[in-house]
Formats: sequence, C-alpha cells, structure tokens
Amino acid sequence: MRKVVSKLIFLPSLCLSLLVTTVWAEQQPAGLMWNKTGLPAVFPLQVKTSPGQDYMMTLVDAQTQAPALAAFIEGGQFFKVLVPPGDYDVRFATGARWQGEEFLFGKDETTLFVLDGSLRFAVMDFATKLGHVIDFTASQDVITVKAQFICQRISAAEFARPQAPFDYLDGYATRLTDEGALVRFPNRFAPDRLSAGTDDPVIPTDFAPYFSNPAYEVRKFPC
Repeated sequence: MRKVVSKLIFLPSLCLSLLVTTVWAEQQPAGLMWNKTGLPAVFPLQVKTSPGQDYMMTLVDAQTQAPALAAFIEGGQFFKVLVPPGDYDVRFATGARWQGEEFLFGKDETTLFVLDGSLRFAVMDFATKLGHVIDFTASQDVITVKAQFICQRISAAEFARPQAPFDYLDGYATRLTDEGALVRFPNRFAPDRLSAGTDDPVIPTDFAPYFSNPAYEVRKFPC
C-alpha cells in the first residue's frame, strides 16, 4: 500500500485530482453524516430528488446558526433521515462529483442555496411528531415543502395471563353431598369465575393465581 501511495505523488495533478475525486465519491454513502446537537434524532425529514446530481444537506440552528446535522443524498434515490428537535435553516450544496466536505462538489461545480424560512421539528401533542417533506421533483423552478405528521399509538402487545401456582390449581373442589354423591364445583379461583370478574385476587398466594405483567408497544403511522 505504501508503494502505491509513493507512485501517486508523481502522477500529473489532473489525474491525481480525478483519482481523489473518485475515491471520495465512493467513500461517501447516502445517509447521515454527523449530528452535532447531542440530542436524539427522532423526527422525520424526507427529501425527494431527481437523478443527475447529488446533495449535501446541512441543518443549521435558526437562532445561533450553529451547524446541527448534515446528510448526503444520492439524486433520484429514496432518502429519509431522522432529525433532532429544534428550528433549523436548511442549506443545500449540489453537484455531480462529490469531493469531500472541504471542496463539496468542486470549486466551480457546486451550487449552494438555502430554503426560505426555517423548519420546526417538534412534538405537537402527546402522540404526534412533526416532520417535513422537501420535494425537488414537483417543479423545475419551485421547491415544495410540506409538513409530515407521524402519529403514535400505545396498544397492548400481550395481556396479563395466569401464571403458577394457578397452573397446577384447577380451581375446583369436590364435596360429598347428603345423598352420598361426589359433586365437583368451582371455588372462588376457578377460571370461569375469574373470567366473570368475581372475587378477583390481588395478592398472590398458594391459593390465588399469579398474573404476568401486560406488555405494550408503540405503533407509528402517518396521519
């Protein structure tokens, strides 16, 4: 590997530039590049683009102008990234050949622009996340931005179930009647009485069933 590097030093500057550009392009995958906020990224930001050019998107704090998050977008491919909460100005650099964060897409080949107005990413109420969709494909001259709401619903994934010692107690007893017959009848912990809601036990004992803890899950869906 060291011999290869030493030989590259003697290549013409144009060839070396093209080689470095190719290596940089291969090493920069689409997706999140960095998040400098230290906050969890939980709000959706989707960007729709057309093939032909790639994009570097940078979110900057709307008040302090501090860089918050950056992502690389491959033109024409589906792209979605999660963003930390806050109000951000959204900046784009676009071009054909990625040459790293310092040179972007080349000194004379990079187009820079900023969206009008800042975008807010926040929780709107107890169960709704506010994100956005940026669309470069709707029109050649207009970039459309629309809100994207993600609703969350908590539902039971598993209900409480009887556990031991209920498993080996059938909840029934046998009594000898005056006529000398053996009669099997349900006691207060029989399954049919428990399901009817009568005499529900609250303290696990050897004579009362244990119940497992119910499990819950959060389901997310566009709304």
